[in-house]
Amino acid sequence: MHRPGKSIAVRVGLAAFLGLAACAGTLPAPRAAAPNRPNIIFVIGDDIGYGDISANGGTLVQTPNIDRIAAEGVRFTDGHVTGTVCSPSRAGIMTGRYQARFGHDVNPVGVKPVDAALPSDQVTIASRMHAAGYATGLIGKWHLGSAPGYFPTDRGFDEFFGFLASSRFIVKPQPGDEMADVGGDEDGSGIRRLFRGTTPVQDDGYLTDIFSRETLNYIDRHKAKPFFLVVTHYANHVPLQATKPYLDRVRDVADPNKRIYAAMTLALDDAVGALLQKLKSEGLDNNTLVVFMSDNGCPAYLNGTCTNGPLSGHKRDLREGGHRVPMMARWPGVIPSGVVSSAPGLSLVFSVTALALANADRKSGPGLDGHDIRALLSGKDLRAPHDIRFWRAGPSYAVRVGPWKLLVVETKAGGAATFLFNLDNDLAEARNLAKDQQGRVAQMKAAYTQWDKANIPPRFVPRKLPVVIDGTPVLMSY
Repeated sequence: MHRPGKSIAVRVGLAAFLGLAACAGTLPAPRAAAPNRPNIIFVIGDDIGYGDISANGGTLVQTPNIDRIAAEGVRFTDGHVTGTVCSPSRAGIMTGRYQARFGHDVNPVGVKPVDAALPSDQVTIASRMHAAGYATGLIGKWHLGSAPGYFPTDRGFDEFFGFLASSRFIVKPQPGDEMADVGGDEDGSGIRRLFRGTTPVQDDGYLTDIFSRETLNYIDRHKAKPFFLVVTHYANHVPLQATKPYLDRVRDVADPNKRIYAAMTLALDDAVGALLQKLKSEGLDNNTLVVFMSDNGCPAYLNGTCTNGPLSGHKRDLREGGHRVPMMARWPGVIPSGVVSSAPGLSLVFSVTALALANADRKSGPGLDGHDIRALLSGKDLRAPHDIRFWRAGPSYAVRVGPWKLLVVETKAGGAATFLFNLDNDLAEARNLAKDQQGRVAQMKAAYTQWDKANIPPRFVPRKLPVVIDGTPVLMSY
């Protein structure tokens, strides 16, 4: 596997603890910022496949700036988000909780805007960071509420620039731009509604460039005090659209869809590069934690344009390709450079670690599910924390304990099918060991049942994706 720069192979743990029961309480009022607390930036790509990043072996296009986060920090080869589609994954990251705790298992479709929103009793990481004295900003995609009272600025973010659920990259095509209609029920190519706060704004630029500009401007405005900034790029979600300057750099890619996808990836990588350069030029490099991840794997409906590398499954799928994503973190002087973690972990740890770094409240409000990994990131404590994690998507679920992964999925014939894989030996999830490991299956099912007691039933009716696992037709909920 391609890996730029120095690589120090370290097997470290990165995992969320078993669920914590929700606890009562309210957040404290904002307090003065303590000195020497770092800025924290989450950069979240949209539908970026595990194999789309050259640090993970991607070959369609090089991503030197994203790779730089890995080369100068830690790259997680077994990093996961908690959902296989956009809204549930973001609900987990934004709250630091498994989204099944509040029934946000799948993308909300066909429900009222107020019902589709992140419930008002869920406390966001932004709210906790704001209460700790941080400036808080969201730039990009929200996808957690479009009803009045549920915008990002209602949920703990001081500032918001972006869109609420879907958008398009180009609104006024110029000569040399390229756009491809790949279909799919998540193609937002017909609309662009941008907001600054709650006020609609007009901007006809290329969407990734717009978000990059807004990111740099945000840093300019807030560099004097600690800030928590979440940049949720829309790249590389459909529609596939790219402008001539990026396309000119990948003219050697013959396939038109792959060429556009490669150009979109370059735009995202350039945005990351501009962010890193801004931190350096402003003297913020050594006091800023930057985390990069995708919200889920790349989709099957792109027909091979993107790639999840060696993983089976895609977006919408509880197999590895649906939720194992590019994941890395950089903090010069704190995170040793060139670290590679091969132990499984969850996105929730970054939410909780951000709160710990900010000395923010982690006790009041609904209980958090992530684990504080400050000692792990600094290299001071490489012991693996409790190694179990869960995914729930309507009636189907997955459990991971060490290399063992349990899948319980609806079948097309009715009922449920049970699969057990050893990912160390079968990353493609092709050989079902459930019949030979009935004791292990029973233990993992019991662990899931215990965990699920702290959850509420799914709030949305899922759509169904037919797939075949080890010869068995099943239906994935998304």
